[in-house]
Amino acid sequence: MPSFDNSSSETYDAVSQIPIPEMNHDQCDAEKLRIVNRIEHLQQVHAANINSGMDHRSDAIRELEQRIANLRFRFHEVDNQMRALDARDRAVVAQNTGYGSISRDRSSQSPPAPRAPNTSPQR
Repeated sequence: MPSFDNSSSETYDAVSQIPIPEMNHDQCDAEKLRIVNRIEHLQQVHAANINSGMDHRSDAIRELEQRIANLRFRFHEVDNQMRALDARDRAVVAQNTGYGSISRDRSSQSPPAPRAPNTSPQR
C-alpha cells in the first residue's frame, strides 16, 4: 500500500498574515523562500507517492498538484510585489538625485552663498 503523505494538511501551506500589497522587500524575500521550500517538499512527497504506486489520477495526487500550483501562483504574486517595490525605489532615487525633483527638502537645495566680509569698524 502506498505511503501517502500530504504533509498533514494545507495548514502547512498557510501564507503570511500580511497581504501581499502591504509587504516590504524583506517580507517578500522571506515569503518567497518559504514558498520555494514548501514547493520543493510537496514535489518530493508527490514523487514519493507516485513511486510507491499511487495512481496518478487519484484525488490525493491531484490535491498535491493543486497545492503546488497555488504556491507557484503566490510566488509570482510576491515576485510582482518585489518588482513594484524596486520600481518605486528607483523612482524615489531618481527624484532625489535631481531628475525633475520638486522636493523642498533642504538637503536637495544648493548650499547657501558665501557671506560678504564684515567691514564695519569694531567697537
